[in-house]
Amino acid sequence: MYSYISGQLQAKTVTEAIVDNGGIGYRIFTTARSLSSLHLEERVKFYTYLLVREDEMSLYGFPEPETLNLFLALLTVSGIGPKAALSICGAGSSANIYGAIVTSDVGYLTKIPGIGKKTAQRLILELKEKISRHVGDQLGSTTLHSTVDAGEASGLALGALLALGYQEQEVSRHLKQAQALFGAGATVEELLKAVLRAMAGGVE
Repeated sequence: MYSYISGQLQAKTVTEAIVDNGGIGYRIFTTARSLSSLHLEERVKFYTYLLVREDEMSLYGFPEPETLNLFLALLTVSGIGPKAALSICGAGSSANIYGAIVTSDVGYLTKIPGIGKKTAQRLILELKEKISRHVGDQLGSTTLHSTVDAGEASGLALGALLALGYQEQEVSRHLKQAQALFGAGATVEELLKAVLRAMAGGVE
């Protein structure tokens, strides 16, 4: 119903924002991470999802569309509700969470408050294939697994990482290390996994 809401930030708590849009104050549930850099009275924009249940209607939103996409993906996992999904989204960048899932990094995920080993394993089981399929759609499954020219492989891997929400400056060093590790015969998939594993080394 609401793709996004923009307006003036009138109030905030640890996990809620009140955004005034046209004289209407929208209460948006979000993460402390999302709110940390926002200041009262400034103009903000939240990409939102309206959760409708028999006994409630709640707005969830984030300043970045990729975080909202992660939140929605998490809601598709059995046993993960809005509260747990917010906790996961607030634990690090969406790119790092995706990276931890793709590389099956249970240790990373269990550092998130409220996420135990079984839940982490379920996240990996139910989302890993979806994320990998998303990357494959960006590149084409044949390209993902094939050996191509070293420069081309690096460029394709970078493109896929950007599609997942990473910034070029944060992955370039890890991508160079992966290239050095695998050499000229590296596949795009090998480079991606190496970079994602390095990026998921700790919760930000």
